[in-house]
Amino acid sequence: MVEIGPGLGFLTRFLSTYGCRITAVDLDRECVEELEKSNIDGVEICHQDFLQFDLNSIECKSLKVVGNVPYQITTPIVARLFGEIGAPSAWLSKIDCVVMTVQKEVAERFVADPNNKEYSQITLLIKYFARAELLEVIPADSFVPEPNVTSAVVRMTPYDKPPIDCSDHKLLRQIIRAGFKQRRKMLRNNLSFLNLSPEDIGKLLASLKIDPMVRAERLSLDQFAKIANAVVALR
Repeated sequence: MVEIGPGLGFLTRFLSTYGCRITAVDLDRECVEELEKSNIDGVEICHQDFLQFDLNSIECKSLKVVGNVPYQITTPIVARLFGEIGAPSAWLSKIDCVVMTVQKEVAERFVADPNNKEYSQITLLIKYFARAELLEVIPADSFVPEPNVTSAVVRMTPYDKPPIDCSDHKLLRQIIRAGFKQRRKMLRNNLSFLNLSPEDIGKLLASLKIDPMVRAERLSLDQFAKIANAVVALR
């Protein structure tokens, strides 16, 4: 098991009672020193930035990843764990599940469905790699010191393979990024980088039974993949 940001080790101690081997990764030197003094059985403490941590350095066939994740770097941590669409991380195949406590608004973004204001690029990244579930909402007064936000626990279980068929993942990433860059604009107006006229883009969308007036936030991951495949077919 890998714990991201163990802090003073409250969760670490709880997890250690189950007899699992834990690698606790924390950048804060003072927290690392306190954890080392605690000498918790089965826990290896690593003083390092998790965003630079090589999960393949842990010799095991499968990993569970847990953590009360620093809110400001939640998205980079998810990208570090999973990789990019079409470019999985080097350790993705051995991650069994990821369970994180994050800001409630971020958790809602992780599990959002299309046509929801929380639906975003990170939503689609997670949907490409894993099934995400919001398990529990945690009020601020459950923590010491008490944060200014409500938190939530999210579980992400990686798929054996992506749930879509796409012939050009780089193009898919570009289309998603462009679509959400100005999310209140119609998707066809955000796809000018394709060097197709708005009329041609409108026809392409209509051929896929997608409303030419659609915004990115209304499309599923599968629909984005179909757009990418249709553009490839035109080239």
